[in-house]
Amino acid sequence: MELGKYNKARVESIMPQGYYLELETGGRVLLPGNQNKFQLELGEIVDVFVYMDSEDRPIATFDKPYAQAGEFAVLTVKEVNRFGAFLDWGINKDLMLPFKQQLGELQRGDKCVVYVLEDEKSGRLVATEKIKSFLDLNTEDLHIGERVQLAAYEVTPDYVDFLVNYRYTGRLMVQPGTPRIYIGDTMTGYIQRFTSDGKITLNLTPVGYKGIMNSESPAAIMEKLEAAGGFLPYGDHTDPETIRQEFGMSKKTFKKILGTLFKEGKIQLGDDGFRGI
Repeated sequence: MELGKYNKARVESIMPQGYYLELETGGRVLLPGNQNKFQLELGEIVDVFVYMDSEDRPIATFDKPYAQAGEFAVLTVKEVNRFGAFLDWGINKDLMLPFKQQLGELQRGDKCVVYVLEDEKSGRLVATEKIKSFLDLNTEDLHIGERVQLAAYEVTPDYVDFLVNYRYTGRLMVQPGTPRIYIGDTMTGYIQRFTSDGKITLNLTPVGYKGIMNSESPAAIMEKLEAAGGFLPYGDHTDPETIRQEFGMSKKTFKKILGTLFKEGKIQLGDDGFRGI
């Protein structure tokens, strides 16, 4: 069974304590409930979330957690005791954030940005605030000017580090007028640029042509072409990172836009680059 994830299952038997399900990936699990709560029939196929109950038994639920194993989430602390912090996970059982996985002292009501994973020793699902090793560093699908979802996970006087689309990481430099941001705050932001080492610089306001181009627009490339005097030395021979730095897009997107402009008769393509018509 895939613990901490949604599983497809077939109703195998109906008992007073609930329904026993045969999981598509193998194994058998109880879906607690009764005929008054929901009605299932023998052989019916259902999608359920599987986790460990308080007695470390696999259990199924129709409740939807805020994050599955292998995902990031912003969760609220419901309780702190001698074992760690317990987070509201959206299902009947709270998600444990062990002390060794915390980055600072937490109190009830605090928000924290965590990654959900299966503990190697106990096999239980736990959360960790030490999320950096789980971030996706391959940002080739992102582009300059793109609107993204942000969740603040590190706040300093000089900068704020955010989860970007609950997958990547980006940094907002604190400037005069920047609103006060706390860990766990979520908001919309925009990709301002990519640094030479591939890191994301963020802005909280839309990025336009006067600052950074909207790189998905053919008009943006035409504007850059006009500013360069009608010729740009970029094409199939140019390495992807140079395209990313110059145009704020992947090479795949760049070639697609050039193809569109060529078909529209707006540019000529050559081995040395492309020029306007």
